[in-house]
Amino acid sequence: MKILITGGLGFIGSHTIEKYKQEGHELTIIDNLSSNAIDPDDDICKGCNIIVKNILDYKWDLADNFDMIIHLASPVGPAGILQHSGYMARYILDDIYWAIEGAQMYDCQLVFVSTSEIYGHREYAEMLKEHEDKVLRGDFKVRNEYSMAKLLSEIVLNNVGKVSNLKYQIIRPFNISGPRQLPDAGFVLPRFVNQALSNEPITVFGDGEQLRAFTYIKDIVDGIHKISLHSKNDTWNVGNPDNKVSINYLAKRVKELTNSNSEIVHIDPKTIYGPLYAEAWDKIPDPGKIKSELNWEPTKNVDEIILETIEFWKIK
Repeated sequence: MKILITGGLGFIGSHTIEKYKQEGHELTIIDNLSSNAIDPDDDICKGCNIIVKNILDYKWDLADNFDMIIHLASPVGPAGILQHSGYMARYILDDIYWAIEGAQMYDCQLVFVSTSEIYGHREYAEMLKEHEDKVLRGDFKVRNEYSMAKLLSEIVLNNVGKVSNLKYQIIRPFNISGPRQLPDAGFVLPRFVNQALSNEPITVFGDGEQLRAFTYIKDIVDGIHKISLHSKNDTWNVGNPDNKVSINYLAKRVKELTNSNSEIVHIDPKTIYGPLYAEAWDKIPDPGKIKSELNWEPTKNVDEIILETIEFWKIK
């Protein structure tokens, strides 16, 4: 197939390129290099058509005749989204309408990678199925702007699909981790690993009892691939509930697996990222649907994800 990947030079995008190249597809990548994990001349990109620009500056042309659009481009990360406060909803929604326009022009599948953040507030960590209520609670934090813009994008896709021939899949990934994920946007595992390898304090935010179900990046991309070949418009959780751990546990295992002399310290993240920073609610995926319908299975446990991330940063 001829496939367009937006945000393809990012963390998820780089692994997505590898997967779809392996499957023999012809790839065009659009990325504005705002949060890229690889460069346009990286070996991963060999054989791909790389377009460096904002996606809204890319004008659809019938001659391109794409068979699929995989829409990954988005502000990312608990810290990375803060710079877009007040404007992020416009970016995300403008981009989804642009992607819909392209999918309708080519009559092709649109794969939208949303976020597990759309589920919103929970009093305690619970297994979440796709149909669960989405709960907005508290003040209108930047994190709410991000999650609600993603949720509204999902609603738009659903409703456009009801009144047109739009073909789409919606993917909600949970706590993606692994090699090439950058610490800059606030992602916890690469931050811990880099601190441990440098024997710097491993900085745990708050009390460290936040729960996360870490899912290996290549398992996420395998889910994206299986879902992208599904024919009926649908929504899917992709995550590994067996990897549910606290941030305190993660910090301890990173220290142990790196043989680091780092001290584990607890800090207020707002002292680093400012007053707009907010932690995500605890949430655990129920991937029963993708397991039963598409035979998806996660492959790596938390220690294996940590070890592969350590090896990546050792030689980075």
